[in-house]
Amino acid sequence: MFKKNILLSILIFFPSFLLADIEVNNIIIGDREPINSPIAQYDSEINSYPDPFPDDQIILTIDKDNYVKFSDSILTPGQIEMFETYPETFKMHVYPSRRSCAVPPEVLKLTKVNALLTDEGEGINGVVGSIPFPEPTEALHHVWNHILRYRGVNIYGSSPFFIVNPDSSRTFGAGEAIAINYWNPFVANEKGLQGMLMSKVTHPPRLADASLLVIESLNALKTPRRAWAYNPGTRRVRRAPDIAYDYKPSANQGLTTTDQFDGFNGAKDRYNWSFKGTLKKLMPYNAYEFHETSIEEVLTPYHVNQEFLRYELVNVNVVQADLKSDKRHIIPHRTMYFDLDSHNMLVEETFDDENEIMAYREFPLINFYDQPMCLSIHSATYDFATRRYQLTNVRSKDIPKIQWRLDEPHDEKLFTPDGLKRFAR
Repeated sequence: MFKKNILLSILIFFPSFLLADIEVNNIIIGDREPINSPIAQYDSEINSYPDPFPDDQIILTIDKDNYVKFSDSILTPGQIEMFETYPETFKMHVYPSRRSCAVPPEVLKLTKVNALLTDEGEGINGVVGSIPFPEPTEALHHVWNHILRYRGVNIYGSSPFFIVNPDSSRTFGAGEAIAINYWNPFVANEKGLQGMLMSKVTHPPRLADASLLVIESLNALKTPRRAWAYNPGTRRVRRAPDIAYDYKPSANQGLTTTDQFDGFNGAKDRYNWSFKGTLKKLMPYNAYEFHETSIEEVLTPYHVNQEFLRYELVNVNVVQADLKSDKRHIIPHRTMYFDLDSHNMLVEETFDDENEIMAYREFPLINFYDQPMCLSIHSATYDFATRRYQLTNVRSKDIPKIQWRLDEPHDEKLFTPDGLKRFAR
């Protein structure tokens, strides 16, 4: 009886953070096992990307009842804020960690040594098509690895976007885009460009054919971004120098800035950048079930339906961006979490001048194993002030696949102001 009482006392007073450590230590991040070719269940004729891990079981669910145990270890500040803001609905299903990300072998063959940062990190000199910094040692190495990760060559696709309000009402939009990615191993490139993009809004009707052309260089200081916009009302194309930094397109309804597209893009000169180390955090990863679920099922109030998201313990490189005292940007502080394996940004958190959190952002990825490459299936931005969220660049079985390597390359002459006018119509 005395021994039983001692055991009971130990269980009652055993610190909860030690129990959390025991649970976390049971989650193993193993060796990389890249999926370099389509799995047997894949059918290139349909929009589906079947789950390579259908037998994986949930090993832990974190919710309002136990998240505090993990707040000092594997959760990020943004995730903790999600639990505290939406205690009745937000949860995280944790699965085994599968390091399945891959890139084309041609990328790996070109990757030997680090590239060279120039002009205080605004430019880069390196082997085109490689992973620019295979041995990153500073903050901007991780940012450039994300920006220049392999994302196809000649690209065409369309995707919807949604803004979901707390009362379940929605704004729906759709767009279409073509792009040339110059940082790839398949096309010789000495243009000093990252790429060229043309996009247009196809819905709602009042914005239909509002179009944009962006030409992005490899050195934002020497050759700043060039952009043009087509206005369907006037049927004119004009230069758009403001489409950079914290410019907010009207379709975003104030929720995200231009330089938050694809996680982060564009010039870096308004921030001081610091590397906070490589940490183990729970990240949205191998989100095949979400990709295979209908859009109507995943759009729930406050945040996407967490039943369909998969989280894994992932090694992430954490980068902090703090606004310089003599610069202006509506986001004073940003924390970015980059996947050690694929270099994708998986999570971003934004903070105000008082370091109070403003928004939490997620970029759940899958391995598009027909390429192969790992990219996000959407960008989700959760705004804590308004309790709205924005879902953009949505990829799903409900949507035709993005074509990442067209058989017939885009005509580069199309990416001009006159070409933009033709594309818009």
